Order: sequence, then C-alpha cells, then structure tokens
Amino acid sequence: MKKTLVLMLVLALVVCSLPAFAAGKLSVEQEDFHVIQNYSVFGYAYAKVANVGDRPIKINTGLLEIFNADGEALTSTDYYTEYAEYLQPGEYTYIWLYDEVEDVEPGDVDDYLLTATGKADTDYVSYRFPCVASYEPNVEEGYWTYNYMYATFTNDTDEPVYDISIVLALLDADGHILYIDDAHMYSDKAVMPGSSITVRCDVSSYFIEYFEKNGLVPASVDAIAYVNIEQE
Repeated sequence: MKKTLVLMLVLALVVCSLPAFAAGKLSVEQEDFHVIQNYSVFGYAYAKVANVGDRPIKINTGLLEIFNADGEALTSTDYYTEYAEYLQPGEYTYIWLYDEVEDVEPGDVDDYLLTATGKADTDYVSYRFPCVASYEPNVEEGYWTYNYMYATFTNDTDEPVYDISIVLALLDADGHILYIDDAHMYSDKAVMPGSSITVRCDVSSYFIEYFEKNGLVPASVDAIAYVNIEQE
C-alpha cells in the first residue's frame, strides 16, 4: 500500500480499506474515482471536502497520481478544478482532477492518490445563493436523448450580482460522486435581486455508458451557486 504524508492543511485520499481521514482544517466528506474510456482512457478523481476548522481557508493546490496493480505510476497531473474554493468554517466544496492514461486498457488502472492542500486566506469570501437541483435522464430533444443536471438559484441579496458560478455534482443514492460539471454567469450578465435562474448541464454519454456497465445509478444532484467577493 502506498504511504501518505499528512501535513497541516493538507488532506490525502487513497483508495484502500481505511476510512477517509482529514488533517488540519480540511475534512474528506466523500471521494470517488472513475476510469472512463472514450477515444482514450481517463482517470477522474472527485472529492467533497469541508472546512472543519474555525478560520477561513482556500483550496490551494491538487495532485492526482494514477497507478497500475504493481504500484507503478502511470501518469500524474497537478491541474485541478476547484469550486467555491474559499471556505468559511462549516462550508464544503467539490474538487476534481483527471488525466489521460496512455497505452493502457481500463483494467490496467488499479489505484490512485489524490492530494489537495489548503491555506489560510481572507482575501475573498464565497457568498452562496439558495439553490435547488435535480437530475432528469432521457430527455428527448429532436433526434437526440440527453441526461441533464439542473440547478435553480435565487439572488437573495439587494443588489444585482455578476460572475456567479455554479457547480453541479451528480450523486448516487449513497452520496457517491458520479460526475461533476459547472456553469458560469459571466461579468456581462447580471442576476437581479429576487430573480431566479435555472442552468442545466448534460452528463457525458461516455459516463452514462460507464454507469450502466458498472451498475451505477444517478439519484440526485448537489449544487453550489456562489460568487467570490473581495474583502476590503
């Protein structure tokens, strides 16, 4: 089994029989790994992490390493996608990293190591809007069928808000993360006070095929709609 080093404000995730653990201010709420084949083989690592400390932090860096059955590294990447990365005490967010694994079959991928680091940060605060989400599979549109994640959020402030971001996580009945996508309302689009907006994201057909092959059943969507506000 691969060894993991745990430091202050660093969390390490490993596929093994041990329970998830946390160090410093970050706690692992859920972690999942999927090997998807389309034109090549890709490993997707997802995690839900929470700030269990008493100070604001920012998700800072990430690293994904993918291994074969002999423990040999097949690939690695430090390019990660973070959502609502500024966490107040008690808040959670989703992170994910993925990488192409060249010249292998899906069965050759055996294990992974996902590391995320956080640091104290009070430069920004993520304001979170009320949000309701759902999953609707097999939506027919013309000649095609889509599987959509929906999220409806409301601007409950007294001002127009720009640059709102939304992360949508597709979950099974046990809360395992099956898929993540995001949407953005950029700086040229304002959401007015009291207004609600619905966004939708199509779940990739490669993932739908993977779910069906492996007996994975989407059950719900968790969504975070937020805007980062610079602190003076």
